[in-house]
Amino acid sequence: MTEIEKQHESTLEDVRQNQWRLLQVYLYYRLVLAVSLVGAYFLETSQSSRTTGLDERLYFTTISTYFVLSVLGLLINRLKTGRIGIQIFIVILIDIISIALLEYANGETNSNLTILLIVTVAAGGILVEGKLATFFAAVATLAILYKQILNGILHGNFKQDDFLQSAIIGIACFATSILAQQISRRLRESAALAGRQAEDLANLEELNHLIIQRMRTGIVVVNQENHIVLINEACWKMFGMPSMSKHQSLENFSPQLTAQLSAWRQDPYKRPKPFRSHATGPEVQSNFTLMEAGEQANILIFVDDNTRMAQQAQQLKLASLGGLTASIAHEIRNPLGAISHAAQLLQESTELSKGDARLCEIIHQHTIRANKVIENVLQLSRRKQVEPELLNMREWLQNFISDFQANQDQQCKIKFVCKTKDLKFRIDPSQIQQVLTNLFQNGIRYSEQNTGKRTLIVIADFNIQSEQPTLDIIDQGPGVPADQQDKIFEPFYTSEKSGTGLGLYIARELCEANQARLDYHPVTSGSCFRITFSHPSRIVTI
Repeated sequence: MTEIEKQHESTLEDVRQNQWRLLQVYLYYRLVLAVSLVGAYFLETSQSSRTTGLDERLYFTTISTYFVLSVLGLLINRLKTGRIGIQIFIVILIDIISIALLEYANGETNSNLTILLIVTVAAGGILVEGKLATFFAAVATLAILYKQILNGILHGNFKQDDFLQSAIIGIACFATSILAQQISRRLRESAALAGRQAEDLANLEELNHLIIQRMRTGIVVVNQENHIVLINEACWKMFGMPSMSKHQSLENFSPQLTAQLSAWRQDPYKRPKPFRSHATGPEVQSNFTLMEAGEQANILIFVDDNTRMAQQAQQLKLASLGGLTASIAHEIRNPLGAISHAAQLLQESTELSKGDARLCEIIHQHTIRANKVIENVLQLSRRKQVEPELLNMREWLQNFISDFQANQDQQCKIKFVCKTKDLKFRIDPSQIQQVLTNLFQNGIRYSEQNTGKRTLIVIADFNIQSEQPTLDIIDQGPGVPADQQDKIFEPFYTSEKSGTGLGLYIARELCEANQARLDYHPVTSGSCFRITFSHPSRIVTI
């Protein structure tokens, strides 16, 4: 069934439900009318008053039957069985016939019961439309005329005024039917329009809710008591998917966000500082705004992953420093090359003492180290554009580990574990190869220094909370002291005499260029460097 057919079927169902409700109202009116007629009959009987020409037996039989049929009709309607059109036809036809019989049994030429026919015809015009409503008006008009004809035949009392009055009532029945149909049609159109507008509003609200939930920007709405009114999925995942309860306090959700909200209330123009959403989460930036004017207005909080903005800022910084860095490096490399060459020539002299030869060796070693620093800086400033590819992590890492082990001077043992078979990740292959080469070399070197064995553990997994692939590189080294863990990714920071301090810095820069994140995680024995990749379906553009 197509969407148009579904909407048409839904519209027809709404019309049918509306007809059932209107018919039920009219059936209650019939029951009240039947009770009133029965009550009026017995009241006249108790007062020993009779209307002239009253056919008591026919009158009593008609009101009794009408009362029973009214109750029965209401019970059937509550069951909502059968076709609604047939029930309306039978009910209106019964009412016209019953009122006509009551008029005939009443015996008066001018009876107030005739007004009830107009009410019945109006109800028929409201409940149905078209030819059937006009049919009810025609039947009511014929019933009035036949009543006058029968009275004239049986009683020999033909009056022109009575026929004229009946004709006027018949015209009134048709006019009432037409007017009721017009009113009913307009009411249906208004109800249909209101229904469509309500449906559009519901669809719009659902669409807005879906958009908010699908936004990558985190959204939190809190009231004046700092209770969470709404939170979208992106923000929930950004803060590590904590357990949530209805109207949970923002303090329990994120103390840092609560502190920034309090600072914003005191000074709305103060820009909040970025903070880490949780221990292993990304760095986020929050912004606050009132949803409407007033003291009790809710506060809308936007939470953005600061990783992308940091990457863009880093790219701008590197672009501006690239030319300057290249020119400075070029100017330094020329005299550095001359110093290195002069030191090598000086070492070849036979007249040097052991002390002077040692000094020449030191000069040569440090020129090599300085040249390596220059090469790393040039490599960082001349970094090529990211070209991400969607790769199978298990297959790619198995090939990389095999190539890495084959290119090592000494044998090393790397244990690889992939917890998800079809784990995908999107990244630039050449850049992640450079990152992993640096991390693998560091890990094997520290493992050998601490245990004498060149071993490494590599674990690939999928974080269900953030829906992101992760890669852990775990060594058996001495680990990083707690006071140095915040510094190891800073440029030129190193704990080794021969190190340049740029390896981990470049590795993190390359990860961030691919919208990944490189973090250090302390473990019981050794060190763990975790790369958290972006969602596989996210296209990396820098």
